[in-house]
Amino acid sequence: MLMAIAWVLLPYLWFGVARSAEPSGNVNGNATNVPTVPLVGCRADGEMSPAKSGPGQSLAVTPDPRTAALIAYYRAAHGPGVYAPKGWYCLSLEGSNGIILVVTPRRIPPPYFPLPVITGPAVTIQSSDAGSSGRFHVAVVAAQVFPVVGADFIARIRDEHLIADSSFEAESYPDDQLQYLSDRLVEFFTPPNHTGLGTEGLFEMSDLPTRGLIILNLQDEANSLTELRVRLPPGLNSVAAAIIQLETICLQLHGRCRAD
Repeated sequence: MLMAIAWVLLPYLWFGVARSAEPSGNVNGNATNVPTVPLVGCRADGEMSPAKSGPGQSLAVTPDPRTAALIAYYRAAHGPGVYAPKGWYCLSLEGSNGIILVVTPRRIPPPYFPLPVITGPAVTIQSSDAGSSGRFHVAVVAAQVFPVVGADFIARIRDEHLIADSSFEAESYPDDQLQYLSDRLVEFFTPPNHTGLGTEGLFEMSDLPTRGLIILNLQDEANSLTELRVRLPPGLNSVAAAIIQLETICLQLHGRCRAD
């Protein structure tokens, strides 16, 4: 239901392979005290190069050095970046309704329309623009997880009568575990072999659990919905927990936790 509004891809993509990277810059000048991770840029030519980084904002929570050594920060030319396991492949797709960045242990081959379906390990971050055709997806997800804070926006989109009213009927995912961190930020957990918030987007049901975050921004310049989904093998449970921890801060900073 949440992905009932199909993505319309524009002709340009960014694709990259995480082969090398350089350490990110100091975090407020205290690099010796704060674990740093490589900042990896995804480019359109199919190659990967380190993205230059300057001073970044300090993070209130950081993983231990051993876990940090297993993580990189992936970023394309546009849209949000995301923390994911080091050495993976990244693919960024931009449409008229937003951007999605996918990081996987193996390269996703073209074509990219229809969008790829993921049943194995991956990290995705999707930003839907509430001011464009992405407003339909934003409204549907808001009806699902933020019906109170998103009520005015949902009503406005429903009044357009461009998608069926049934689209706004919240899916029932009784096996999901939800923890609301604020009235517009939720952390979720979808168990293995169950449907839920973790099997929306590009993800299908899997024998791996999916953790994630969804944040709704309708009151500021972001004007968007951002969804993070993290599905990693059991041996990377500590990495999955660290990604959720780091991205919880990133999303509240509208993705500005790293330097541009």
